[in-house]
Amino acid sequence: MSFYMYRAQNDEDYPLDSDNTASLEAVMWYLHNEVVVMSCPRHYDITKIVRYNVTMRNPDSAANSMHSQYGPFVAIDSGKCTVPDCEGIIEKRGYFVGCQVQYGKNYGVKAYWYSLL
Repeated sequence: MSFYMYRAQNDEDYPLDSDNTASLEAVMWYLHNEVVVMSCPRHYDITKIVRYNVTMRNPDSAANSMHSQYGPFVAIDSGKCTVPDCEGIIEKRGYFVGCQVQYGKNYGVKAYWYSLL
């Protein structure tokens, strides 16, 4: 499966591993509600949106647990998985792309957060 992922970031270049990304709708919501609202200086010094064209296939052990092509979403901060028992999740499911649908009137129809383990 191929699709676009987006990331709001500063002027640094980061590798695309152990990271959280988003759909375009979700990254625009993030910019509007958590970056621009902070005003000057910008939250996390964000200066750009990076677009990635991603082709992925999760291991069956991750996808089957969610009954979809994605595994469960996990929070990643500063390149490290920050959910409880992250090592146990990786041992059980392997490395995977997780997805979390954002619901509510403030999100678009296709607002998703992705986690890359």
